[in-house]
Amino acid sequence: MSEGSRAALEADEIARAAALLGVMSHPARLQVLHALHIEGPMTAGALQSRVGLEASALSHQLRVLRDARLVRVVADGRHRIYALDDPHVVRLVDDALAHTAER
Repeated sequence: MSEGSRAALEADEIARAAALLGVMSHPARLQVLHALHIEGPMTAGALQSRVGLEASALSHQLRVLRDARLVRVVADGRHRIYALDDPHVVRLVDDALAHTAER
């Protein structure tokens, strides 16, 4: 791989990482991610009670989180269960909150 193509690849990776962190930077989304991390998978109704968002606002934030592959949804009969998509998400949330607690 040439140096120029590696730099372009790195730039693309950095842009994707920046976009991911941008999605996570919204306080309501970080609150949803934290709730799913601490309490585990739950329905939108349970999440709404936990984070205190209006149903439409929560629905929007969940859609953004799903589109960014931070949250996954599984149908369970009539319910949709939301969960963190993978362990990387847990580490990102933990590290961000731990970093802010150090100050």
